[in-house]
Amino acid sequence: GNDGGLNISWDQGRSWDFVNTMATALAYVVSADMRRPYYVYVGLQDNGSWGGPSAVRGRGGIMNSDWFGIGGGDGFHTAVDPSDYNIVYTESQDGATNRYDLRLGRGQSVRPSAGRGRGGPPREGGGGEPQAAARGGAAPAAAPSATQTTAPVAPPVQVGGAGGFGRGAGPPNVVNATPGDQYRFNWNTPFMLSPHNPSIVWLGGNRLFKSYNRGDTWVASDDLTKKVDRNTVALMGVPGNETQLSKNDGVVSYSTIVSLSESPVMPGVVWAGTDDGNLQVSRDGGVTFTEVGRNLPGLPANHQYWISRIDASHVDPAVAYVAVDGHRSDDLKPYVFVTRDFGGTFEAIASDLPPYGNVQVVREDPKNRDLLYAGTEFGVFVSLDCGKHWQRFMNNLPTVRTDDILVHPRDNDLIVATHGRSVWIADDITPLQQLSPAVRDAEVTLFDIRPAIAWLNDQQHNQAVGGQKVFVGENAPRGAAISYYLKAPAGGDVKISIADITGRVLRTIDGTKTAGINRVVWNLTPATAPAQPGGGFAGFGAGRGGFGVVEPGTYLVTLEVGGKKLTKPVQVLQDRWLGER
Repeated sequence: GNDGGLNISWDQGRSWDFVNTMATALAYVVSADMRRPYYVYVGLQDNGSWGGPSAVRGRGGIMNSDWFGIGGGDGFHTAVDPSDYNIVYTESQDGATNRYDLRLGRGQSVRPSAGRGRGGPPREGGGGEPQAAARGGAAPAAAPSATQTTAPVAPPVQVGGAGGFGRGAGPPNVVNATPGDQYRFNWNTPFMLSPHNPSIVWLGGNRLFKSYNRGDTWVASDDLTKKVDRNTVALMGVPGNETQLSKNDGVVSYSTIVSLSESPVMPGVVWAGTDDGNLQVSRDGGVTFTEVGRNLPGLPANHQYWISRIDASHVDPAVAYVAVDGHRSDDLKPYVFVTRDFGGTFEAIASDLPPYGNVQVVREDPKNRDLLYAGTEFGVFVSLDCGKHWQRFMNNLPTVRTDDILVHPRDNDLIVATHGRSVWIADDITPLQQLSPAVRDAEVTLFDIRPAIAWLNDQQHNQAVGGQKVFVGENAPRGAAISYYLKAPAGGDVKISIADITGRVLRTIDGTKTAGINRVVWNLTPATAPAQPGGGFAGFGAGRGGFGVVEPGTYLVTLEVGGKKLTKPVQVLQDRWLGER
């Protein structure tokens, strides 16, 4: 086994067979677009960045051929313009950030550069900003207003087409650069599109860079790090200025930003965390910053722990969640914090997480502020009470380090990037979002039902052309996912009926009886649906409604258990998005 997967030899190593039927990718950071089905984008170690569908309309499941590579190097952060899924951003080591237009088949570097083909300090440096020749191009331009959410006219600074790909920066594009500016970028450089305007891009180096025109030009903040010279940092007791094995291996630069977050509810509230322990917050769109990392309780004095992730609250601009990773300093404890006053104070909320296992990512659920997710060294944990208690949430997920977590903003799926087992999706987490104390105390609860799409059959998607040794990922169950909660196992039958808007019952389904959250799937066919040719694909086909699928519209789902009846509506939508594949 290696970081490319599993190989098997049957002749004592003379020849090897690559096992390509299992998912073994090291996935760093995930993003998703707004197609139907939505596409997932992810950066992979040693394998660039990739995009592919979360589900397919064809028979079988998701195959390798459904995915496409975009961007090279080691893949890390990706982003997709929510208003145009053809605009995709990727990033590889040392801040090599590119923007692609999939519609035109073109890409260009948008890596911040002060000019003269330089983007970072000498390899042996790490703190401060060594002197270099003055940048060329236009004179520095004034920065736009701090909280501006529209893109101003870009100053006349030359930007590259394909120039600047990779570590060497292209033409100057930082409009407020001064002579001698050079920038440091982490191996895994964070960037993000503003939740208020996708033309605004944030990117972290030793400074925070802000673009109002999708990365064509940038405005740089001051240096937000501790400016640590890595040659002064001891490794296993050996001073940095002495001989060390594999010195600085994989560490292009030190004292860099490694995490970013902007408040979804208030433009201009921006957080930046560094690999040397700083946690900076700006309330004026990145013009000025306050270092609040010193307010994190329970950490060693003068620590240089990574601020591994920041998640600004979806509800309150003063609230943010922070994960801190100390394993590089031999501290394997989990650290998770919350601030409710812009970093003035923090509360430790790791509580009953396992005592060992660093936290790579923490997320607040976008629909339930009390629901938190933590990606740790040993899997995913959830808290239903804002961090007072945590419990493991695996649901078929392997016990593996989790590097990123995303809740899809429309479909409500939980998307997880793992460190060795690729990308996993938990379909429709509405029951988890609605699992309040009142629901847990009730005898039975029927959760809201996500709209169901009567998917067309994509005749261009054919699994048979791949031969016998083909990886196939699972498709999401087709139809309406009906979820309900039982406080105790049901003693009698659990019946679920589907009726049209007039109350005429079309279908009855037997439900499961176990305590906790249960789920059954209605495949959108009435009880009298005809048999389907080919088998295994009942209820879906060409034409309005497909083979035996009910017409688009509103239907009523009734759960009957223990003498109680609960009813919820479900919308059935016609598939109008085949052309987005």
